Amino acid sequence: MCTLEKIAKNLKYRINKAEEGIDNKPSILFCGIDSYQKRDLHSEAKKAGFKPVYSLRHPSIKVVMKRSSLRKIETDKFNTTTIDVEHFWYLCRHLL
Repeated sequence: MCTLEKIAKNLKYRINKAEEGIDNKPSILFCGIDSYQKRDLHSEAKKAGFKPVYSLRHPSIKVVMKRSSLRKIETDKFNTTTIDVEHFWYLCRHLL
């Protein structure tokens, strides 16, 4: 969870800067999820301080519904962090 805690601290810093008007809110994209679940997750993301989007090429966070037992946190060259839904709930708990 060390990596996830670092991501949570970074996002908390970015959300605080966005509230001050210095930076933009971090964007979040949900993939592979039912539309009803996506609606609920969008409302939770707004409460946590994210900017939920339906389509964006390079969001800050990309939440994917994974079926495998391996739940890796990946970051690509555009600094998009790909996480699992359970990791998203962990971030929401720490950002609220």
